[in-house]
Amino acid sequence: MDVKSSLDSAQALYDAGDYAAALPLFEEAGQAFPLDADLAYNLGNCYTRLGEFGEARLYFERALLLDPNNADAEHNLQWVGMRLSDAVVEPTDSLFQWLGSTFRTVATSESWLMILALALAITVGLLAVRRWWKADLNWRWPFTSTVISVVLAGVYWTSLPKSDAVVVTSKNSYGYSEPSPSSKRILLLSEGSAARLRKSSEGWFFLELGDGRVAWFETAQWGRVLPPESTLP
Repeated sequence: MDVKSSLDSAQALYDAGDYAAALPLFEEAGQAFPLDADLAYNLGNCYTRLGEFGEARLYFERALLLDPNNADAEHNLQWVGMRLSDAVVEPTDSLFQWLGSTFRTVATSESWLMILALALAITVGLLAVRRWWKADLNWRWPFTSTVISVVLAGVYWTSLPKSDAVVVTSKNSYGYSEPSPSSKRILLLSEGSAARLRKSSEGWFFLELGDGRVAWFETAQWGRVLPPESTLP
């Protein structure tokens, strides 16, 4: 079954209220298109209907990372958050993450790339005109378009989705002093808790919580808001 057929079947099952059957089909499509905001939103809805709020939060966070203008995902994330009263929130976004979200609110990363390509084409055209056809062309025109292109390159790079956020998708997750289950347990986080990924080892995440506490957690109990295997535009 191709991805489109899987999506059509998943949506039909979801609309019929068979969320458990729809979920694996949505997940199959999500693996093929990990940066599709609509798919992340659909997965969040499916997990919400199944009462798996940690997974639901993960996918609503992903949907908003990819499309900050998705008001439905924002609403559903807040709804899920109210049912995760014991969850720990992650540290606030960095300046670059905030700027990236702001730029994606204005236009998608793909749109910024197209604008950058247009600016570069204009710059090359002005330089060519000044070099071969009109040597007296005011140098300020190609200089200005070059500066604009440099700025747009920075905007495009910043607009690419970036996130080191992770979410507890199991019912709870123990934090250890070392990346080993035989080391000392120092934290216990509930479903839907979030943190920042600082480094990883085989089967383990070293995470920082919003209050500055750090610990090692088993990766199987967490999900990344931005999949590590994603290919950004």
